[in-house]
Amino acid sequence: MADHRSNFDPKKAAEDRKQEMKDITDRLEQGVSEIFQSEKYQQFLDTMAKFPQYSLNNNLLIMMQKPDATLCQSYTGWKQMGRFVKKGEKGIRILAPAPYKMEREQDKLDEKGKAILDKDGEPVKETVQINITAFKPVSTFDLSQTDGEPLPTIGASELTGSVEGYATLFEAIKEASPVPIGFEDIKGGAKGYFHTEENRIAIQEGMSEVQNVKTAIHEMAHAKLHNMEAQKAREDGGQTRSSKEVEAESVAYTVCQHFGIDTSDYSFAYVAGWSQGKEMPELKESLNTIRTAASELITAIDEKAQALIAEKEQAPQTLEETKDPEISFYVAECSEFHSMGEFNEKLTLEQAVEIYKQIPSDRMNGIKAIGFNLQDENILANEFDLVTGGRLQQQDLKELVPQLAEHPLVQKAFEDVHKLMPELKPEQEKDKEAEKKEPKKQSVRKKLKDEKAAEKLKKTRTAKSKKKEEER
Repeated sequence: MADHRSNFDPKKAAEDRKQEMKDITDRLEQGVSEIFQSEKYQQFLDTMAKFPQYSLNNNLLIMMQKPDATLCQSYTGWKQMGRFVKKGEKGIRILAPAPYKMEREQDKLDEKGKAILDKDGEPVKETVQINITAFKPVSTFDLSQTDGEPLPTIGASELTGSVEGYATLFEAIKEASPVPIGFEDIKGGAKGYFHTEENRIAIQEGMSEVQNVKTAIHEMAHAKLHNMEAQKAREDGGQTRSSKEVEAESVAYTVCQHFGIDTSDYSFAYVAGWSQGKEMPELKESLNTIRTAASELITAIDEKAQALIAEKEQAPQTLEETKDPEISFYVAECSEFHSMGEFNEKLTLEQAVEIYKQIPSDRMNGIKAIGFNLQDENILANEFDLVTGGRLQQQDLKELVPQLAEHPLVQKAFEDVHKLMPELKPEQEKDKEAEKKEPKKQSVRKKLKDEKAAEKLKKTRTAKSKKKEEER
């Protein structure tokens, strides 16, 4: 077999990575300039709505390579979620942090931050370790490029499907807002406003629920980005009205898209004119400001919404809401100590039997077993072996935990495992065969039973003796 490692050239690999980083950087510069010149701006906001946790650069890279992407993960990330990348799929290249440390010589400073001098008046040097921020290209894959287990519905997007859902979402928005939100009759036709001096948001009375949500988020963006303190802290002395509106409308659109609110009435045709004459660093700074604000609002609203939903779900359960009993199965290479050797759990019985048969006897750490785990609120004991070393454990279970042995799911499990493994013999037959082969030698189980019975009889006699002594 050929050794592929002999073909690996570390110098060439490093040059290839360097070239790819340059290509990505060039594409990002071009992508930023193109965003403001076409309908791509709205497409970029759509991407940010789906990937609020991603950086500005990675949102741009995803949009340029796969604009219809909805949920991205690494190859390993999808595998952990029970999904697998389809054969032949090409990864979406994004940038991942690759920090490293390096040593640097510098002047040694005293507690006041001044350089320490030696006897000749020269600064004393010291070697320190510093962290360097760097990035490397990595592959990520969209949900559409994978197959496997269905994904659970996450987030609060389902809240927008009903009046009750909107109420929960709007309550979450109010709790996530950086300033108080109230309703009033606003003169002049405005749907809402952010009062910079009083630090509050007002929304026009009598609008639809959807419009209330959209207006609230728009004004929250103003409150977050354009409050008096934020404007005073800017080096340019404050933004123009048009810049503020572009940022607030972009943030509102992104957040609404994330939560499934209708955004068909949004238009960004004016963005091209607004961006004219601005340098690349200024345009990137504006995009990053929008991305950061939208991401923070989405996260805050999501957390508040999930907390509100959890509160409702924690209401006392009725009898009808009590969970039905469930049973799952495990396979242990060592029935006595599950930590020794192979151990698989949360299986169907068919899966358990298949794995059990595949465990080879030449590497066993003990006697292999198939067991069950019963989830029933009415039973305290919930775990026991079904099969141990080719022997059914039904009789043992009846003697040790009769309540568990009588459970319908457990009884069915014993019936089903015997159908799947007809080579198993009932315990009574196993014991009889053992007695025929060694009639004078008691089985371990029988010996234990006799010892328990003797111990019980001894306790009974002792108790009767004590009672007679007391009567005398």
